[in-house]
Amino acid sequence: MPERHLPLEEVFNQWYREKDGIAKFFRERNKQAALEPMKKQIANFLDGLFEINNLQINSKDKITVQVDKLEIKPINSKDRLSFMIESPNHYHSFIQLTELFEELEKQYRKLLAIEQSKTRITD
Repeated sequence: MPERHLPLEEVFNQWYREKDGIAKFFRERNKQAALEPMKKQIANFLDGLFEINNLQINSKDKITVQVDKLEIKPINSKDRLSFMIESPNHYHSFIQLTELFEELEKQYRKLLAIEQSKTRITD
């Protein structure tokens, strides 16, 4: 996976912009057309996952090993990502990726709310 670094809001925006198109490829049973957008969005998810942890992907280690060490992550991220990376053009990978994005966004919104409440308390 190429190293990229996007702000979290942009990670989610890209996913929402491309999600329906990927879903359409799977509805049409066009796995080949879904392959590249899925790879891109898996990398996008990883950007967001590492961004929320204030870390960058270390290209020396296997990505799933790095994910396993993260403090903030969706449940079973390592196993789910392993499957998606091995089989990015399977419909089940799309379902998993959709769920991972939803869970990550919830964690992000929760962190924002906590930070805002801390700011209000100190004011």
